[in-house]
Amino acid sequence: MRNFYEIESKFFINIANYMNNWENYLGIFDNNTEKKALTQRIASHVQTLWNQFNQDRSKLDKHYMNTGDGFQAYIASFLLPNIERVFSTLVRDENIFAIESLFLVEKDELVITDFGCGPLSGTIGILSVLEYIFSINHKLILPKKIHINAIDRSDKIVDFGKKLLTKSLFESVVVSVEHITSPEKVTKNSDVILGINVFNEIPLKHRAKTLNSLYSKLNNGGLLLVMEPGQEEHAKSLGTLRNEFISANNDGQIISPCAHRKNCPLSTETTRKDWCWFRHSWNTPKTIALIDKFSKLDHHELNFSYLFVQKNSVQSAETFFARSISDEFPIEIKAKSPQIEYFKNNLVSGEKEEFLKMVEYEGGLNKILLCTKEGELESAFVIADPTQKPYRRGRRVKLDSELYMRAKERN
Repeated sequence: MRNFYEIESKFFINIANYMNNWENYLGIFDNNTEKKALTQRIASHVQTLWNQFNQDRSKLDKHYMNTGDGFQAYIASFLLPNIERVFSTLVRDENIFAIESLFLVEKDELVITDFGCGPLSGTIGILSVLEYIFSINHKLILPKKIHINAIDRSDKIVDFGKKLLTKSLFESVVVSVEHITSPEKVTKNSDVILGINVFNEIPLKHRAKTLNSLYSKLNNGGLLLVMEPGQEEHAKSLGTLRNEFISANNDGQIISPCAHRKNCPLSTETTRKDWCWFRHSWNTPKTIALIDKFSKLDHHELNFSYLFVQKNSVQSAETFFARSISDEFPIEIKAKSPQIEYFKNNLVSGEKEEFLKMVEYEGGLNKILLCTKEGELESAFVIADPTQKPYRRGRRVKLDSELYMRAKERN
């Protein structure tokens, strides 16, 4: 399943109706005819908001959701990509089992806490995931009702998201949405907690306290998904928040992306220039593609960083040796260069003589950066072969023998 809006939904939310309601709100198409002036105006505000998010946060008005232009720009260009980020992450095989574990017994009420919810993008993402897993696993038991703790400071954006959701629900579904202004006001313990692109807007000194407060109200077996932008600043900050979280919560089983519970080697506490982020390509909806045309943005490839945790996991997470945290890429080969000498002298798997033979291969040598189950960074080396599918960022390496020529990386 590549895109959330392609699901044939029938249990909770009619996703086709949701998409139609979203498009009708924007009004960019009139009987499939593009309203060019309106599209250009929205695109201009989208570009402004994007620049403030990604280039100069000091110019971002913390009440941007309460302005007409900022509100519309966010709905036009940020809502659906955030839904897709959540959906595409959670429907991966390594994450599905944890979600399914919530529905092995009858549940009177499923409680979702969407922190910094905005227009409920995280909620729509998880409901899309539920549509998918219930369609492929008929042994799961549907919850009788769903309650959503919608935590956000903006009444306007929550009301909009709530209306868009309720207009798209199937009639047989019982869903309640409670708007809450802070985590302290949550009265119902949660089965799922979502924090989608929100912790980067909280002062650093308050992030861990806020996350731990939310987690304390998560039921046993419950799930926590924190997702942040893929840029270096935010991904490294999430690594640091992860370190603080696992230090304070021994019962949190990391489902993904990490193969370990040790300190993140790519957090703000390290000096390395690499950072842990992932990407997902999707078929951009035509309305977003049209806005991108005028805003000069490109939403085809969605970047993000994330942490997915289960409390007192009812099932062991799938074990694997390492995760690729880079794409496979060529390295410059120079005889007796400091880089080659370092790798040769710091091999953790493979023989020096064989490594030097690989270096001399005329077709070139490629490298993949790994984060292992020991929380260590290693470089794996493979002969460049255009006939083979290259390793991509995010791929799990299940056995250490899969990439046997490896060297310890500098931290």
